[in-house]
Amino acid sequence: MTDLKSPAVDVESPDDAPEPVDGRVARRERNIDAVLDVVLEMFAEEWLFPTMEQAASRSGLSLRSLYRYFADPGQLLEATIRRNRELAAPVAHLHAIGEGPLAARIDAFVAMRLRLYDMIGPVYRATLAHAHRLPRISDQLATGRDDLREQFELQFAPELASRKPADRDAVLAAGDLLAQLDSIDYLRRHRALSATETAAVLSSTLNTLLG
Repeated sequence: MTDLKSPAVDVESPDDAPEPVDGRVARRERNIDAVLDVVLEMFAEEWLFPTMEQAASRSGLSLRSLYRYFADPGQLLEATIRRNRELAAPVAHLHAIGEGPLAARIDAFVAMRLRLYDMIGPVYRATLAHAHRLPRISDQLATGRDDLREQFELQFAPELASRKPADRDAVLAAGDLLAQLDSIDYLRRHRALSATETAAVLSSTLNTLLG
């Protein structure tokens, strides 16, 4: 996300009466939410490298205002990914994790991962696109992958616990790989499988792996 222009002059009027502190804070929060939502929309349109100028223009903020909130494009991207993570948290939730029959847990797990992919797939691809040059984005990517692995481990803890250590590690590694967003993205976008077809692949493979 390279910006070629310098910040423009703020279009806000200097003659405006000073706002109360609470009003300024609320306005700042609204403006930040608005620009983050705009960047999420751009990611959804596969516009993975928005500039500060583009984000400001599309959100209706002045470029000077945007630079008051975010020092550079990297900070804007980091904040957008964090916001998306917060919005996705309810979708990523598994009820009664690790409990119930294996088949039911596989069905719930696969359905949740596909819903999660549908919600955050574009942002995930943007994260991948920027991780190599922005260490904090790389850290967020690693944390997200670790969280998904831990969730897999908890959901299928009974099956993993019944195996010898070496076999357990291999099953955990294979299951984690299968259910990461990278793998789902490969099946959906590169192999052009439908959501139903992808669910069938994941469910069948997990049943074979864990049964």
